[in-house]
Amino acid sequence: MTLRQQLRQSGERRLVWLEGDEPECIARTESWLWGEIFWLGEGPACHGPLPAAKALRRLGQECDTLVFNAFSGFHPDAFGALAGTLRAGGLLILLSPPRERWPAFADPDRLRLVADPIDLPRCGRGFVQRLAALLPGDPALDLQPAPAGDPWLPLGDQHRYTADQAAAIAAIRQVLRGHRKRPLVLSADRGRGKSSALGLAARALLDEDPSLRIGVTAPARATVDPLFAHAEADPRLSFFSPDHLLDEPRELDLLLVDEAAAIPAALLEGLLGHYHRIVFATTEHGYEGTGRGFHLRFKRTLERRTPGWRELHMDDPVRWSRRDPLEPLVHRLLALDATPAEPTLSTAPAWRRISATALAGDEPLLNQVFGLLVLAHYQTKPSDLRTLLEAPDLDIHLLESGSSLLGVALVAHEGPIEGELAQAIWAGRRRPRGQLLPQSLLAHAGFRSAGERRYARIMRIAIHPVLHRRGLGHTLLGALRAHYHAEGFDYLGTAFSAGEDLLPFWRAAGFSTVRIGLQRDAASGSHAVLMLNPLWEGVATELNEWQRRFLLTLPAQLAGELRAMAPSQLAWCLPEHVNVPALEPWECDELTCFAHHHKPFELCQEALQRWLLIHAGELHRWPPEQQALLIGAIWQYTPWETLARRHRLAGKPALLTRLRQIIAMRLA
Repeated sequence: MTLRQQLRQSGERRLVWLEGDEPECIARTESWLWGEIFWLGEGPACHGPLPAAKALRRLGQECDTLVFNAFSGFHPDAFGALAGTLRAGGLLILLSPPRERWPAFADPDRLRLVADPIDLPRCGRGFVQRLAALLPGDPALDLQPAPAGDPWLPLGDQHRYTADQAAAIAAIRQVLRGHRKRPLVLSADRGRGKSSALGLAARALLDEDPSLRIGVTAPARATVDPLFAHAEADPRLSFFSPDHLLDEPRELDLLLVDEAAAIPAALLEGLLGHYHRIVFATTEHGYEGTGRGFHLRFKRTLERRTPGWRELHMDDPVRWSRRDPLEPLVHRLLALDATPAEPTLSTAPAWRRISATALAGDEPLLNQVFGLLVLAHYQTKPSDLRTLLEAPDLDIHLLESGSSLLGVALVAHEGPIEGELAQAIWAGRRRPRGQLLPQSLLAHAGFRSAGERRYARIMRIAIHPVLHRRGLGHTLLGALRAHYHAEGFDYLGTAFSAGEDLLPFWRAAGFSTVRIGLQRDAASGSHAVLMLNPLWEGVATELNEWQRRFLLTLPAQLAGELRAMAPSQLAWCLPEHVNVPALEPWECDELTCFAHHHKPFELCQEALQRWLLIHAGELHRWPPEQQALLIGAIWQYTPWETLARRHRLAGKPALLTRLRQIIAMRLA
């Protein structure tokens, strides 16, 4: 019996590591090729090689031989994605320079880590050094015949689904037939047949009762192709985008939400409120990011809103058996299993900076650090691990108590930008890669002096979830502020999607908004916010002027691209102490006439806009109902019927009465 036959029988796969010069390695692959072949990176045209950027084209397919040419660049996301397409009996063939020379090899994937190729020599080598250290001796490289064991039974006509999938189908049926408002959360690593189980369940339920109305939603229609395939493309099964389900609610007996971690939390909460029989499916580990941080936060929402919710975790792989050694190796290489230990506050929190080289050589600490970043942000990907260990001008800061890791921050150095290039960016003629803060301030906000400054941009900051609301985030920010002040930086800054849970934290830490992005982030559904904290008195005056310009230009943007921004989020972005021109006497008369008499809203809107601008810094302290009505009507030109529906008022007359009451109270 051949190696492949034995691996197939036991449901296992192996990795073949070919080291040497690239032409030699490519030639040596020929003796290993068999069956359906996927080739990633440069290779013979007869095998249809794909670059890493196009690796996702293969998702949903299966192969018997996967060739990963690391000479073309070791892209962690592509490696993780394609490894999951290799079925039992398959071989992953890794081509690389000799292990001792591999870290120094000019890996093309490092181009992602720098703004200018001239900076490539400044990249670290920690990610590849770690790969080369973890691979030797791993069980997945053992090419001896697999020991005899219970035969593995692949899915097919005789074995339609795994035990976990059968349990998931039964649990989905219970959501439909049982009590209302008891949602189900299906969680699984990639490759467990989660989406397939949703499709199989939908098909079975529709066969039992053809009158059922079952809806499917996901971040994109292509995401649920496997679901619809296993439902045999039943025309009675309908796909809706998440926002469409909220904007135009449907009468559904059951709603299936696939890849829930990639849907904005606000939309998920809206779905939870509108639909009473709902299944959320989310990936725990995956090439495109992790659902663990999402899962942790969403559980709190479920406990609050639907305490009868239930969770089912799926462990059984579909394409291989639990004995397979390749999946654990891929998880180790990409730190997909990285999980921080629960910390203890045994001593006062202490800050330190650690080099990427030191972190790459300390596997337990690396798993703690990366695991904490994964918990804090559901979009953390395997490629972020390479960025962490090799990107130049990236500082890694730790907050610890004894041997416990409490928090971590990643900070990028940005600016200054040379004068001629800064002028070209300001004029819209150039947009080089990188330098997020100074480029955005130059090109979008139009602040001409922004290119002269040095910025320490906080890319990520995370405190272990069990220690939230103890002031440790502000402790870590204080250490960062002191460090970068001593290093001669001008600003501590950050840019992130403006969630209502994050804005108060940054504002309380002394950060001021100077720009709101016009486009909404696809993953979070929120607009990006750029915030700065001055590190010395000389730039504080400059920051005040930038805030004033931001505020004065904001009403025009709120009437356009920012019309859909949540008023509660906007209120936290507005500067608190900015001098704007006082109202003219005639504008005061306009306000009085609107508030206490019957002057039409449309004839007073300009004066109302100016009045709201003057009170912008107070808005975050006003009741949410007042924020939403004032911002929506005065700045965002929200249609009256939309406002009436949101505020549960009987049309425009009732809205105007309420607006007059609020303005009169605020003028008193």
